[in-house]
Amino acid sequence: MLESANPEIDAQELMAKVRAEVQRRQAAGGLPVVPQPSLSDSLESQIAEAIRETRQKHDVDTRVPKAIHWLFRDQGAVNLRLIHALERLAEQLVVLRAGQKKMEGEILSLQTANLKKLESDIAALKGETSLQRQAFTRLLGELKRQHTLPDRDAVVTRISEIQQHCLDAFYSAFENRFRGSREEIKERLRVYLPFVAEAGVGVAEKPILDLGCGRGEWLELLNENGYTARGVDMNIPALAACGELGLQVVESDAIVYLRSLPDRSLGMVTGFHIIEHLPLPPLLELMSEVYRVLQEGGLVVLESPNPANIQVGACNFYLDPTHRRPLPSNLTEFIVEYAGFTNLRTLFLQPGEGSSHVGSVDNPVAQRFNEYFFGPQDYAVIGNKPVVAQVGA
Repeated sequence: MLESANPEIDAQELMAKVRAEVQRRQAAGGLPVVPQPSLSDSLESQIAEAIRETRQKHDVDTRVPKAIHWLFRDQGAVNLRLIHALERLAEQLVVLRAGQKKMEGEILSLQTANLKKLESDIAALKGETSLQRQAFTRLLGELKRQHTLPDRDAVVTRISEIQQHCLDAFYSAFENRFRGSREEIKERLRVYLPFVAEAGVGVAEKPILDLGCGRGEWLELLNENGYTARGVDMNIPALAACGELGLQVVESDAIVYLRSLPDRSLGMVTGFHIIEHLPLPPLLELMSEVYRVLQEGGLVVLESPNPANIQVGACNFYLDPTHRRPLPSNLTEFIVEYAGFTNLRTLFLQPGEGSSHVGSVDNPVAQRFNEYFFGPQDYAVIGNKPVVAQVGA
């Protein structure tokens, strides 16, 4: 066996020959050339590639003559130590990267929350400004015409009517905080577009009227899809927001406005989260007027919170201080049917998060619990005004 101390061997000369042979084989394609990692690659991928290649080559290449293996006697151990060091470095990078992403996520979440609060505050200020401008304009107009009014009581009555709008800014700010963004609401309302298309409404001779149109998400969605629609509401800041979007809206009480319309003048009437604000007598009158103004075959759509979901019926419903009482879906169905509508359909919407469900799918008690606590949060009743058969047809 050859030893490193053998005086007959010139180690430096031998290594020079080995290096020259390696360079010759690389140039001739006999040995692979190890590529240098690109600076554009991520640090993690560079380290992972280095570990993979090092593990493949930590032993002495079999093509090296056995006579000089003694020169690489400790190289395998050194390679293994380098592999372990690289692996520890890779693990630390993973930990650091996770910490960085968590910190970035927390910062982004905080920024998003602050942005939403700022948007809500701006909306509230805009609503309050719009309300004050409208109130002062109306009050000044009444004062200018005071001498033409029959008595002082008429002025007091008009001022009282103006004061009824004092909660407009509050309710606009409330909706901006709790109802959801415009994009979220528009996405939820897309479920009704197929009914519009199927009924052939939303054209000039069969326009759509949205009662309590609020910020106008439904009107905006209808306009984007080429339908003819207008809304009616009493909330001044909400109407101002609709006006900024170029939506056609009318400031009026819903029932008062319906009374002003001719018979059979509309193709569809919608009311999203409006019926739960009304006592029973006005609700029945509303439905009677809706039936009158709809053309034969016309559609009515009424959406409301679903009290069959216990969290909605016992808590979330009362978050809105203007709600009167929850309306179970079968009660709304009866009211719509009582008004004369037929072909009733009920949609159950916005189910709770499935990740919150308890128990297994084959456990009836658990499934009943999930239905009561995580079932649909809203529902909609859809009906048609019946088509009267022509005599002799």
